Amino acid sequence: MKTTTTRVLGVLALAISMPALAGAQARVGVATTVVGPVTVTRAATSPAPLKFRDDVMLNDRVATGDQAFARMLLGGKAIVTAREHSIVTITEAPGVSTIDLASGRISVAVEKSRMRPGEVVEIKTPNAVSGIRGTIVVAEVSGDTSTITVLRGLVDVYRRDPATGKAVGRATALRARESVTVKAGLLPARPRTISTEQARRLSTDFTAPVHAVSPADTMVADEVSRATDLAGGLSSTAGGTSAGTLSGTSATSSSAASSPPTLTPPSIIPAPVQKVLQPVTPILSPNTLLK
Repeated sequence: MKTTTTRVLGVLALAISMPALAGAQARVGVATTVVGPVTVTRAATSPAPLKFRDDVMLNDRVATGDQAFARMLLGGKAIVTAREHSIVTITEAPGVSTIDLASGRISVAVEKSRMRPGEVVEIKTPNAVSGIRGTIVVAEVSGDTSTITVLRGLVDVYRRDPATGKAVGRATALRARESVTVKAGLLPARPRTISTEQARRLSTDFTAPVHAVSPADTMVADEVSRATDLAGGLSSTAGGTSAGTLSGTSATSSSAASSPPTLTPPSIIPAPVQKVLQPVTPILSPNTLLK
């Protein structure tokens, strides 16, 4: 009886642990930058906010809202950046990682040195398929029109079979600063060349945006810094040690050490301060697209 009970408990423990193991294996990346309304839909769950450093799982559907920006690092080898009003799904098959763009605009940067032999990152739109290795590509979808633009590297673009979702027909080869538009299932045999300025604008479009910090936020941060410095100075004086000042010099006068500190009012900031929201540096920055 004891042996039977032990076996049953073992089976139950294994069954309970299986979903956790499956979930751990399904992780494919991490969100490195999130600005504005960005949601993720996972399995049968309702959309939930995607936050900085959240995991990106297999078959996740990531959607960006108004003036939103999301960047994801996939497998340490590819960076996917989505602009506003984009819908992206990440899927995988043996040797192939697929980024499915249903609508909107994304850039995909792949670090070739991190790819295994035969491994491919694939971009799929409703009517086009692009296989990439060590390449920087911008994909745009609007209605029944898909535009693929290469900023670095080489890419073969195929038509996508609406029934199977696979690449069909002859490929159109794209090199750096070349673009092709697929509309209603028609793929031009030759790409068009874009100017250096057009390529630069695309690069800028996929650079992490800046946002204004309000004067109130700046004043609060300034006062926290003042309070921290003041507390450090008071504790050093109370201990009888020679404390360093904010400018880095030493306090040598005993009268200065015994005099009470003077609190100065915070300065008024006349205009917002700009700062870049980019907490994690990716392996390929969009700023390097044209180098």
